[in-house]
Amino acid sequence: MRFQLIFLILLFFFSSYGQRNFNFSNYVQKDVDQSLKTGVFLTYGQSNTVNSAERGYVVKNNVYQFVLGSTYIYKDPSLGVNGDKGSVWGMLGDKLIDNDIYENVVFSNCGIGGKKISELNREPIISFLISNYKSLINTFGKVDGILFHQGESDNKLSTEETYYVEFVEFLEILKNNGIEIPIYLSRASVCAKNPINYKLTDVQEKLINDFEIIKKGPNTDILINKKYRRDNCHFSRIGLEIYSDMWMYYILKETNNIFIIK
Repeated sequence: MRFQLIFLILLFFFSSYGQRNFNFSNYVQKDVDQSLKTGVFLTYGQSNTVNSAERGYVVKNNVYQFVLGSTYIYKDPSLGVNGDKGSVWGMLGDKLIDNDIYENVVFSNCGIGGKKISELNREPIISFLISNYKSLINTFGKVDGILFHQGESDNKLSTEETYYVEFVEFLEILKNNGIEIPIYLSRASVCAKNPINYKLTDVQEKLINDFEIIKKGPNTDILINKKYRRDNCHFSRIGLEIYSDMWMYYILKETNNIFIIK
């Protein structure tokens, strides 16, 4: 508790942390029954990992969110990230449980909207991810992976090699902090008026092919129809259904499970 209080105070010294949702008053804190099979995931990236999607989904199962050393029943807008709308993680958690992969699912959401890959590698943003990882290890003894979705803010990079170099730096930062877990990487570049940047998604694909620790995540550039996006960038309710199915597919593929739509 003392560590949590000190860390929370320190957060307010950093402007990017000031955007994050740390209003715990409307959330129910609850310890997770760790005798049940529990999936534990960090999420990282920009707006499509935070509270930017259509709001309204309510979890049905034992889906939780973890921030600053404590666990809360999952609800939107999720804690620890910015935005005031919805996200994909509650829906994904329910699907992981409905498919009998886990009995509990815990997400620690660490992204921040509108950030380039270079910014996600820098302080104070990266330290929030690292701190939550260490706290998850202390609490649950494991983290099953990082669900990483980013690319929209790098749609107009001057060189695609820049993205590759920055992502490799991200891997090095994690390794230097003892974090060597699967990273599920989305292929993503589309947002608003920016069309698909195939050079960028090819770089994301190359990262997946070049590093065993990087696993395939969703290719959200295929969801370009307006019905999938509430504002041509962030997902609508129907978009979230497909986006969460994509996450399910790749997580289950890596864990040798079969996805059954229920």
